[in-house]
Amino acid sequence: MQTRQGGATQNTMKWLKRLVNPLMALIGIQVVWGLLVFFWITWFVGRHKEFRELAERYRPELLGRGFDWAVLVEGIVLLVIILVGVYVIFIYWRRQSNLNLEQKDFISQATHELKSPLASIKLHLETIRLRKPPPEKLERFLDTMLVDIDRLDNLTSNILMVAKLEQRRRASQYPVVDFSALVTRYMDQQRHVLPEGGNVILDIEKGISAAIDVEGMETVLRNLFENAILYSIGAPEIRVTLKRDGNRCTLSFQDNGKGIDRKDLKNVFRKFYRIRSSGEAIRGTGLGLWIVKSVVKEHGGTVTATSAGIGEGTSFIISLPLPRRKRGSP
Repeated sequence: MQTRQGGATQNTMKWLKRLVNPLMALIGIQVVWGLLVFFWITWFVGRHKEFRELAERYRPELLGRGFDWAVLVEGIVLLVIILVGVYVIFIYWRRQSNLNLEQKDFISQATHELKSPLASIKLHLETIRLRKPPPEKLERFLDTMLVDIDRLDNLTSNILMVAKLEQRRRASQYPVVDFSALVTRYMDQQRHVLPEGGNVILDIEKGISAAIDVEGMETVLRNLFENAILYSIGAPEIRVTLKRDGNRCTLSFQDNGKGIDRKDLKNVFRKFYRIRSSGEAIRGTGLGLWIVKSVVKEHGGTVTATSAGIGEGTSFIISLPLPRRKRGSP
């Protein structure tokens, strides 16, 4: 009996949640406002008629020339202002609700991303202690644990980078470094992380220097690299291009992964946003591409994402300003 009552209560709550949704709330606001305007006009016209009849009966000299439209219009304007205020509150409420949901999703996903490698490391360590595996197997265990530790390190680095970005440092505070060498060195160091059959193709123009926060730019490269592997189909092929373009340089990061639907392109750089695919578990925290955009913006640059569609891969194009050359320099 209690089970049936509990099921009925749950069904009622689900029905109420479906009924009380943002669309229904917006429709309800419009209906209430329309009724207010209708009752205001009806009440005003009725009262005006009553006062006119009383004036005709007792004090005809008090009668005006016609209908007092000013008071009616003032009332309607006031109701319009109230409606605008309600709409503004509604919009901000929707934004805050979405942000709260995204933050809850982030906490859940970050917890999962932290616990998964920890559980893997614990399992391998317990196996090593109990069974004393042969050297070949021990080597594989160590490699797996190192990969899990890298995952933890990358996650904590992203979270720390979010805190650093709030300081909003300017590009003029960064030292001028050899950007070409930085990109080449970092991408070469990541080749061993590629899945079997994966490949990184570099097309780097030499001698490009820029005012760069080395730690921040390495975080940008790491997040783009991890994103390409995370959403790859089979063996990932990543093409990284760096070229000079007038007084700017263009860094292109292209992969052969799952691609991005057009409706998601404008949202991929939002904080906590993750592309949802039906029937697939979603990894990541939704911070990576937001960090990419924020770091690039702090350097006075821009970043855009392009994709021909699902299954066609994705390209991220970063444009950064180059330092002005001093007079007399070559």
